[in-house]
Amino acid sequence: MKLKLFFFALTVLPSLIGMSAATAAKSDSCAHCHGTDGNSTSSAYPSLAGQTRDYLYRQMKDFKEGRRKNAMMSPSIGVLSDQDMQDLADYFSAQSIVRSKFDADPAKVEQGKRIAHEAQCVACHQAGIKGLNEFPLLSRQKYPYIVKQLKDYRDGLRTNDNGVMAPTAKNLSDEQIEALAHYLASI
Repeated sequence: MKLKLFFFALTVLPSLIGMSAATAAKSDSCAHCHGTDGNSTSSAYPSLAGQTRDYLYRQMKDFKEGRRKNAMMSPSIGVLSDQDMQDLADYFSAQSIVRSKFDADPAKVEQGKRIAHEAQCVACHQAGIKGLNEFPLLSRQKYPYIVKQLKDYRDGLRTNDNGVMAPTAKNLSDEQIEALAHYLASI
């Protein structure tokens, strides 16, 4: 009986939620950092749940091809096929993102909202900063992760965006980045 339940869990359940057993196994390797459903429990790692499919796929492809570098992600993604990356992008984009537990400072949220308006973030990231196509969902992301990414764009450490974010982030002070992160993590 236990063997039948194990077989059911490995083969039938994944297909009921829209993925093959192979994709389920691939997503398991993501779970340690990004959560089983794509909702990271660590402030160091982004949530993948609800992220745009195109963005997820492009980021995995960039890690695999060296346009984006990370000591943990690059080797993990390196073993994935193109189909694996497409399947994972489909899976995580179909999940629902959960608001992270973050005690946002209301004054910083308002300042961040003004900065986002002035920088016209919605031009690419859409209303509610929910992302579209290759532009990522930023709302509900982890505060420390947002801060790190904005600083990396500003400082030229992250460059896999076809030159879109660097000009936007290049003149942001640490205080402005923190305010933006308070806003984005709170919406």
